Amino acid sequence: MRSPRLWLTIVSAALANAVSLGVAAWLFDGFDLTVGWWVAAVALFTVLSVVLRTLALRMMGAKWLRVYTITGGLALTAIALVLTDLIVPDSGFEIDGWGTWVVVTLIVWATGVAFGEVDHHAPAATPGLSPDIRAAAREGDRRAS
Repeated sequence: MRSPRLWLTIVSAALANAVSLGVAAWLFDGFDLTVGWWVAAVALFTVLSVVLRTLALRMMGAKWLRVYTITGGLALTAIALVLTDLIVPDSGFEIDGWGTWVVVTLIVWATGVAFGEVDHHAPAATPGLSPDIRAAAREGDRRAS
């Protein structure tokens, strides 16, 4: 089983995704989200985000981490939203119109970036952590031992 810290990070990320998707749906008429499908969409989007991020970082390497956070993170957020929109029925999750797509993607991406900056629960081996955060996490793990 993975580290409890990893599970705490995943649950926290899902909560951040739930808030960002909920707020975006509340703000924009072109984004329809029903309560029942909201939970499924959040779970699916969170899993897709983690998988896509892990794959991208393995292909890219840590050298390009900062560039990835800005451009790649935005692209991966858009891809995860498109896949979520395709998988979840339109009656429960639908983003309609280019303007809505752009703004919803920006809101969800910005929330993810903000969450990443304050997430101190991720284990040091989590893909995508900056070297500074990895070092601090390792130091914290040593103190706890």
